[in-house]
Amino acid sequence: MSYILDALRRADAERERGQVPGLHTPPTTWAKEGQRRRSPAARGVAARRSALVGLLALLALVAALAWWLIGKPSGDPAEPTPGEARPPVNTSQTPSSPAPAPPPAAAAAAAMPAPPAEAVAPPATPPVTPATGPILAPAPVQPPPAKAAAAETPPPASDKPLPSINDLAPSQRAGLPPLKVSGVTYAETPSLRMLILDGQVVQEGQDIAAGVTLESIGQRSAVINHQGQRLRLSY
Repeated sequence: MSYILDALRRADAERERGQVPGLHTPPTTWAKEGQRRRSPAARGVAARRSALVGLLALLALVAALAWWLIGKPSGDPAEPTPGEARPPVNTSQTPSSPAPAPPPAAAAAAAMPAPPAEAVAPPATPPVTPATGPILAPAPVQPPPAKAAAAETPPPASDKPLPSINDLAPSQRAGLPPLKVSGVTYAETPSLRMLILDGQVVQEGQDIAAGVTLESIGQRSAVINHQGQRLRLSY
């Protein structure tokens, strides 16, 4: 309200300076002076100005009253009507109170060690007595039957050297195959020895041709049996 009154006073002061009638100016004096000093056009302008100022003052008064009503603190809050539902009170999130400390006697009893348990002796196991039955002797290992190794092991060599096939007479040589050696494999094991003779692989004890048998294979020569006659084949 003080702002409105100050604005009205300033408006009155401005009107008094400009010879504009104010709230405190008597209407008779204002009419007389206006008739003496002002023309009809000036009086019309002054009337419109006065009406405008009055309208502004009225608007300012209404605005101040509205501002005062809006800013006025309200009284006690209105009680809720029976139809309005009050919000439920959440009681689940209640602060938990600290747990009470255990009494000293209980703490002392808990701190005392438990008495050691008596050692339980394991059950005695009866001694195991060996069986008195007859002891069986292990069966003797019988050696495997000896295989005939006549074809694998050559007969003992005599002191007299064997005749060479190359030294035979042409009539004796005519009854033999060509006996051309193209390869030989010698090993400590007789079964692994091989001789490539006349284009075929022959092992010890095998026949080269009818009546001709390969008895043994050596590192430098082989022994061939031709109709009971042992001959040396060098390579």
